[in-house]
Amino acid sequence: METTTLITCNNSVEANLIKGMLENNGIESFLTNENFTNLMPHLNGVLGAGVQVMVDKKDLKMAQELLEAQRNTDETICPDCGSNNITTGLGTNGFKKIITVLISLFAWIPFGNLKRTHYCKDCKTEF
Repeated sequence: METTTLITCNNSVEANLIKGMLENNGIESFLTNENFTNLMPHLNGVLGAGVQVMVDKKDLKMAQELLEAQRNTDETICPDCGSNNITTGLGTNGFKKIITVLISLFAWIPFGNLKRTHYCKDCKTEF
């Protein structure tokens, strides 16, 4: 059995949900780096760290199609106004986040996981 990485997730919950979806559709999979990601969550996204969902190479195409179908059904909706006119980015304090990254790179300190922020263009809500 020759395995390959399907996707790298930020946490074990997300990875286990994907693994469950794959197993429900008859695709065997397993997780790697789960313990490291739980012990060092501030290193997620740095040098490919995160929980990796591994599948057999012969099942890769079908697993990618299932994952893409799942992503297409997940539409981001504003919790305040219900609009789907959403954009993503660093948020209103994006300048602070960029400065944090620059300082951490200068001081050789890991800056952690910078998450994207969703912004509703209709009601100007950030979530």
